[in-house]
Amino acid sequence: MLAELGVFFLMFYAGLESNVTHLRQYKNPAILVAIGGYIVPSLAGYVTCRFFGLSIIQALFIGQALSITAIAVSARVLHDMGLSEFRVTPIIMGAGILDDIIALTVFTTLIDVTSSNGNSQYSVILISLGKVTLFFVVSYFVGKWFFPIVGPHLSVREAKGFTFALIVALLVGSWAEIAGLHLIIGAYIAGLFVRISVPSKKLFIKINDRFVSITYGFLGPIFFFSLSFHVTFGVLQSHSTMILALLVAAITGKYIGGFFGARVSGMNMEESSIIGLVMNGRGAVELIIASVGMEIGIIDDSLFSILVFIAFFTTLIPPLSLKLFFTSSTIFQKLVPITHPDQNRN
Repeated sequence: MLAELGVFFLMFYAGLESNVTHLRQYKNPAILVAIGGYIVPSLAGYVTCRFFGLSIIQALFIGQALSITAIAVSARVLHDMGLSEFRVTPIIMGAGILDDIIALTVFTTLIDVTSSNGNSQYSVILISLGKVTLFFVVSYFVGKWFFPIVGPHLSVREAKGFTFALIVALLVGSWAEIAGLHLIIGAYIAGLFVRISVPSKKLFIKINDRFVSITYGFLGPIFFFSLSFHVTFGVLQSHSTMILALLVAAITGKYIGGFFGARVSGMNMEESSIIGLVMNGRGAVELIIASVGMEIGIIDDSLFSILVFIAFFTTLIPPLSLKLFFTSSTIFQKLVPITHPDQNRN
């Protein structure tokens, strides 16, 4: 039970870390990067899995896992590399949010198809997409009209802010399950709501610190520990070729998709390379999707172990690759700073 709560709060915190402040300003390049960053690794993963004889459902599922972007990992890497004030940061974060939402939507559809009990797959897919659409439409209007009214009242005392965030997480998670979706989608959207609803930066930092303690100090480690019971190191020998092929598909697919999406949107070579490298991190979100897939029977322990190893290796790529990329001091000179609306008016 604690491990399941860990899944919930990990997804909530992933949404909490998703800063959508500049998403509107850079929405066009973020959308193009998200499309490339989702389609290419997802398709590469699907083709690779089919080549190794996996079923269509399994191949589609693993494709979704490979298309995930770990937003918390990306945010940390961008901050540590001093890139927070450049436009690559909001574009990467916006594209990561869209990537995760698309992947989670398709993931929900796969769950419905798997548990359809012989019903027409086309009708199941249409119903599933209808539920997802209804969920996001209602969530959008609630987030746009309700939370801005409630948010200003949270700055009175920090305890109210934390309690409000906790209630929002549980309510939106419950609403996702009522709508027939998985709890993790509701938790992720709830984190986004809280992020944009809390009016005070100081208050948000306090709320964020408390959820860090709950998530990564208590429930998260229990979830990660529970995963270890299903990891079999034997796959490193028995499925070494498949692991290597999926790892190549995951890394090159995400880099190529993000790079060309950025180039099409008008970004230069250096910015496009940074986007392709940073979006390669997958982190805890892929592990959560893998655990749910194993729980409902889409994948077995062997495939689950493969996804765990891929999540581990790809999470190391952004910090290591960026440090190598920034060996030249001229790279920063070719990056475009974030332009604020006030600057445009002046």
